[in-house]
Amino acid sequence: MTGFEERVGSALRTWVGAVMRRPREVAWAITAVTLVGAWWSLSHLGINTDTKRLMADDVPFRRTWIEFARHFPTLDDALLVVIDAKTPEQAREAAEGLSEKLREDRVTFNDVFIPGAGEFFERNGLLYRDPDDLEILIDHVAEVQPILAELTREPSVSNLARLVRLGIEREGAARRDWPSIFDRIGHATVAVYQEHPVRVSWEDVVLTGSAIDPSTRAVIVASPEIDYDQVFAAAEPIAAIRKAARNLGYTPDRGVRVRVTGNPALNYEEMSNMIWDVAIAGCFSIIFICGVLYIALRSFRLVSASAVNLVVGLVWTATFAAVAVGRLNLVSISFAVLFLGLGIDFAIHLAVHYEELRRRGIVHKRAMLDSMHSVGSALSICTVTTAIGFFAFAPTQFRGVAELGLIAGVGMFVIFFLTVTLFPALVEVWVRDKDDWPREEGRFRLASLSAAERHPGTTLAIAAVLAIGSVALLPRVTFHSDIVKMRPRHAESVQTFEDLLERPHTTPWQVDVLAPDLETAATVAAELRALPEVERAITLTDYVPADQEEKIEILEDLAMMLEVPGGPLEREPLSVEEQVQALRELHDWLDRDWLETSPSPFAASALRLRDRLAEFLARVEADPQADEALASLEEILLGGLPRQLEKLRAATRPEPFGLEDLPERLRNRMLAEDGSARVQVFPAENVSEEEALQRFVDAVTSVADNATGLATHIVEFSRATARSLRDALMISLGLVTLLLYLLWRRAAEVGLALAPLLLSAALACAAMVLIGQPFNFSNVIVIPLLLGIGVDSGIHLVHRSLHRHDHTEPDQGLTGTHTARAVFYSAVTTVTSFGSLSFSSHRGVASLGVLLVLGMIFALACNLLVLPALLRVYKSRRS
Repeated sequence: MTGFEERVGSALRTWVGAVMRRPREVAWAITAVTLVGAWWSLSHLGINTDTKRLMADDVPFRRTWIEFARHFPTLDDALLVVIDAKTPEQAREAAEGLSEKLREDRVTFNDVFIPGAGEFFERNGLLYRDPDDLEILIDHVAEVQPILAELTREPSVSNLARLVRLGIEREGAARRDWPSIFDRIGHATVAVYQEHPVRVSWEDVVLTGSAIDPSTRAVIVASPEIDYDQVFAAAEPIAAIRKAARNLGYTPDRGVRVRVTGNPALNYEEMSNMIWDVAIAGCFSIIFICGVLYIALRSFRLVSASAVNLVVGLVWTATFAAVAVGRLNLVSISFAVLFLGLGIDFAIHLAVHYEELRRRGIVHKRAMLDSMHSVGSALSICTVTTAIGFFAFAPTQFRGVAELGLIAGVGMFVIFFLTVTLFPALVEVWVRDKDDWPREEGRFRLASLSAAERHPGTTLAIAAVLAIGSVALLPRVTFHSDIVKMRPRHAESVQTFEDLLERPHTTPWQVDVLAPDLETAATVAAELRALPEVERAITLTDYVPADQEEKIEILEDLAMMLEVPGGPLEREPLSVEEQVQALRELHDWLDRDWLETSPSPFAASALRLRDRLAEFLARVEADPQADEALASLEEILLGGLPRQLEKLRAATRPEPFGLEDLPERLRNRMLAEDGSARVQVFPAENVSEEEALQRFVDAVTSVADNATGLATHIVEFSRATARSLRDALMISLGLVTLLLYLLWRRAAEVGLALAPLLLSAALACAAMVLIGQPFNFSNVIVIPLLLGIGVDSGIHLVHRSLHRHDHTEPDQGLTGTHTARAVFYSAVTTVTSFGSLSFSSHRGVASLGVLLVLGMIFALACNLLVLPALLRVYKSRRS
């Protein structure tokens, strides 16, 4: 041993001797502190679920977002309520009804807004279309106008059947809208006998094929009151939305699907899954760790002492987190599983050495004191190096892992203190001479490990080849910034968010630019529109359409076309037989041989309608309440037609308007109180692909360096995280190297401890490339963490080989020592602990578990195969 290591070993031996003289007092004192800490943790340790605050506030893109949110607070943390219905009218009515209900709940929601909806846009919506689009619309309406006029005069099923039959006889299959009309009549015949039928949309018939595409989706933007200090911060507003939708009858069985997404909903479902996953992972970790410990030690009492030592350390570390941090975040919440996997290493090395000495016949107290003297200095060094791996993130901008590093780093000192204090006390009380220790070496030796040590040249040659191959793959390591793809696939918020991303005009990943006034905003928007990556850039002035007078003149022609002189005709209700006869005549006309052989869409729709009419007629003729079935068919087919036509007529009679006429809710979302104006920028590409998102953000920021919003936040977050990873790597590697050199004073020995570590890190990165696993916000801590914890095994083995002289057999190889056995079982417990994370439904946490397992396996292989070979060569040359 070096002088330092000897002094540390002697001091720890003295300390443990004092503990073992009063073990019960020590145990009870630590128990009292643990109980107080547990109470404090449970009452004071919270969770902050706001992902935006995972990065420090002084980072430029965070400052930009905070400034934007100060001007437009209702846009921060909005929930997106996505409504999908069977018809455009149903989607619109559901959105209006649900938004009105949510506005009544002023305690839960600050603002509720439907983009592009409301009376203003219903009246003036067509003015936002180009004149060419309006001309196309007029041409299309002219085709269906005769049917609409006749149905307005006589809105009956028999009249519709007659009009369709006569229209086909006169015009043939040339009309583009026949398939649409056929399908709607066929749908209605089926819907009659459904529990919750949906009215046919004549808006589809009128607009389909024109330049205006009616949408069956509506989106509500709701700004809730959210307290991120609550574990489930968005639980209350999400529950309020779902309850309101149920009470209003907006359910899938009634043709309406209501889903909730947005940052608060994503965080809510992420936290729900993570807490469950981490709890399950923690339970499995403890079970697996105890199982591995029993295999290693063959002593239930030693296993119990190790497990209690670990749990107490976890409580103390949680207490520190409650005092120092106060709130865990979505990254630091995983500290418990990391602590369990790493904290047990300390007890394993001490217990394995103690168990070996007991098997040699050494009495209990001397065995514990000698074990602490032998491995205590190595444990103290490993405490510092592991803590360095965590503390390396503390000065970085990534607050999420910085806090994790602080908590886990202090946790390493906590578990070291307990291992040299509580563990010996428990062993003194529980073990002492109560276990029967058979006299056997219990040494750990595998043929493959021994072969690698006996043939160092071959081993090092293979290691060199693997190192070269791994380094060649390093440039292909990638970092993915898509936080949505990290979250559980089955979560409703994730599926809905990904659904929105597929359509550029509904993507939540837009960019916002803050301009000092509307004039500047218009200039910036014009520059942004010139970019190929930008589909459109909108300011408040863009909501005042150009060429209003020209468009109004065009719409006047459309209004005249939609007017029906005289209005509805007075008519006697038709009998059941007359209505059935009209439908049968239509059916018989559709029963043509040439339709069977025609490949046209017209023929396919006509045949579908023929078959559905046949089924409906068969059911009506056998139905004792045929009149109710026919009345229901008429309601489904034509019940919504008058209101839909009235809305269309109102849209053809707009009046010119200016900025001052725009709705107040819209103005508040585009113009701040101090006159600052918002520019909304939408991508031209599908930005669900990371490269497209980065191109979009870089293009926008090249014009407006104060661009912000979700898209900018994601891209800049990933870049700041990559910088944090690079900084943490340099800090971790530099400090560990400096520490080992100060302790050992030999550069060669420092290189021996670090060489397998660097090789294992390279192998882990190469494995990531081969399995297609990129770095992400969750697993970014893997490599710095491996530097901190992977070097521990190297320190123990180098310390055993070069700094200790207590081998019982001069020819015993390093892989046959209890130190190698402790390294092996320590790695196995760490792998089983981290492996439990790989089963998480959270894809980011699962990738963290997978990469930690791979890294630990490579670290174990390098330390037990490559390092002994290096040590043998080094000692041979030195001698």
